[in-house]
Amino acid sequence: MTSRRPDTAYALRLLASGQSMNDAWKEAGYASRKALADDIYRLAERMAGQAGPERGEGREPRGRRRKGAGGVGAVEVIAYSDGASLGNPGPAGCGVVILDRTGEVLLEDYRYLGEATNNVAEYEGALLALTRARELGARRVELKVDSELLANQIKGEYRVKSPNLAELFDDLKQLAGGFDDFEVTRVPRGENSKADKLANLAIVSRRT
Repeated sequence: MTSRRPDTAYALRLLASGQSMNDAWKEAGYASRKALADDIYRLAERMAGQAGPERGEGREPRGRRRKGAGGVGAVEVIAYSDGASLGNPGPAGCGVVILDRTGEVLLEDYRYLGEATNNVAEYEGALLALTRARELGARRVELKVDSELLANQIKGEYRVKSPNLAELFDDLKQLAGGFDDFEVTRVPRGENSKADKLANLAIVSRRT
């Protein structure tokens, strides 16, 4: 790993070209994946503040759809996440759907991840879900996934043996620890269809 000064602009260009966060933080000189994510988050907050109400209010990054003005500040949310990989490893994406406790959709999001395995894509989906939940102001989050591996590793019932997942697991636990209450539930694939469609849309939209 390089010891040069972290270059956020270079990291963003890498991500825009389709590289995953796992590769971008290393190539851009960051000490960890989380360090890059934190810099991007702070940059986004500064940009939102500088944009002003006329240019910045209500605008969303590409691939992200927010529904309903009541989403911001939701205290308790249900987040569905999923990941997909064509080839395992291959072109991968993740998708997220966040609802309030009444069932109203607050936010939908998806992201192309570049080349990744299905398990990495599942973790990236969970990380995206918790990041978006935090941005919505949620204090209590129920994460619903259809991956047995992901659900049981988060619960501590399965060990995280893969080095590729270990850092993602650490990032996920740190994010989860920032909420007053967090739990993960494994659901049937059919119940997670919206997040699955968004994960596949991320792949298709990037490839076309």
